[in-house]
Amino acid sequence: MRRPLLVLVALSALSACNREGDPTIPETLLGTCTYVNRFSDAQECREYRGVEWGEEAARADCSDWGGSLEMPGACEYPSILGACVLTEGAEQVIRVVVPGEDPSKCRSSERGCELFGGGIFVPSPLCGGADDYINEDESVFQPPVLECRDPIEGEPPGQSEGGKVCTWSMISGSTEEGRHFNDYASCERVLTQRPYAAVPPPAPPVDPDPRMDDPTYVAELEWVKTQVEASACVCCHQTSITPEGASVWDIDAPGNWVNTFSPYGLAFAGGFLDSSLLGAYPPEENNGFDRDHTGIPTTDPDRLIAFFAAELAFRGFTPDDWADADPTPAPFYQQSIYVPGACEEGEGVAADGSVSWSGGGARYVYVLEAGSENPMVPPNLDRPAGTLWKLDVAPESSPLRSGELRYGEVPEGSAQALPLEGAPPALVDGRDYYLYVSADVMIPITRCTFTYRG
Repeated sequence: MRRPLLVLVALSALSACNREGDPTIPETLLGTCTYVNRFSDAQECREYRGVEWGEEAARADCSDWGGSLEMPGACEYPSILGACVLTEGAEQVIRVVVPGEDPSKCRSSERGCELFGGGIFVPSPLCGGADDYINEDESVFQPPVLECRDPIEGEPPGQSEGGKVCTWSMISGSTEEGRHFNDYASCERVLTQRPYAAVPPPAPPVDPDPRMDDPTYVAELEWVKTQVEASACVCCHQTSITPEGASVWDIDAPGNWVNTFSPYGLAFAGGFLDSSLLGAYPPEENNGFDRDHTGIPTTDPDRLIAFFAAELAFRGFTPDDWADADPTPAPFYQQSIYVPGACEEGEGVAADGSVSWSGGGARYVYVLEAGSENPMVPPNLDRPAGTLWKLDVAPESSPLRSGELRYGEVPEGSAQALPLEGAPPALVDGRDYYLYVSADVMIPITRCTFTYRG
């Protein structure tokens, strides 16, 4: 089993939150693995729990993280923030112990586990009140904004009013074709919208690549690079502009840069894996770039699909190898199909309009018709049909507390996203509704249905 605690790029976020039920951790312990997490640059310790663990599988998993399996023994530290529980089966569980004594790191540890890793975070007593800590330096999802800038020196006028170049500062955004995203939008904002870490690419399938002597191939490779350069992909996948280096694949790589993709990455880029859950703008709002059919936004989906199909063939794969795969990222897919249960006592909207939930501070509060789809990510999946009311807290403001909010009211530091104008519809006595509350984008803390009694 090879399952990183943090999954990159397109890979963010199952919140199988422990607030909705503690995970079962088997007593049987095979061994442990201590290492430095290559994404967070912090020490962690993995415990391999359950009778289905074998030494060979545990050694392989531990080796993936650069550690050595120790048998027997448990992870022991004088102080821990908590543990991230990754469950493959009832008797095959990894318990990742996160050492530390700084409570301001509790929420980021939980976020790393549940949003980026698809695990369940079980806080230690130190983090029992973690939601009361507001770390001003901690990254909060920055919503996209449409940035309109003058063209840089030497480039032609833009296609927007006054010759401006207008670009959405969003991970799914693209600037005008032939321009570079980083010249016209904020990568700093984008980096709050997906996990980022510098991760070296896999070894190239061939080096040097003989195809680089083929002018036709090189021209097509260059066109694909221009598609990437116009998109927010560069914020994580172009070494020269990233904070600490590219994350796996890198358009600045020497030789044939596309050889920094894994086969999975090629399938993702070419659209042979369904990545629509990551969100997309319609081409007419995204400078002609389409992300409905491919993982990388493009002005010519058929051409990009053909390119990546050929790259898979060069590696000995075909698009059909991913034909039966679930939509990706897997954590997003699991959130999309989540079926909410009944609210616990006290949760929901009370007769006086007060909104109550469990799990701590909230940045997004939804009241939806029962049976509505789960809210996902912007720009096109965060307002599902059936949303009666959506309240967003500004990134610079403190989260809302349960019981302090009333249905239809807009506290200072927040904004009503839906309805666009006016008050939300009155709730009907005896009707069921869906309460969805999240600590940040894709970090749900309460998802449940309640019967309104007003």
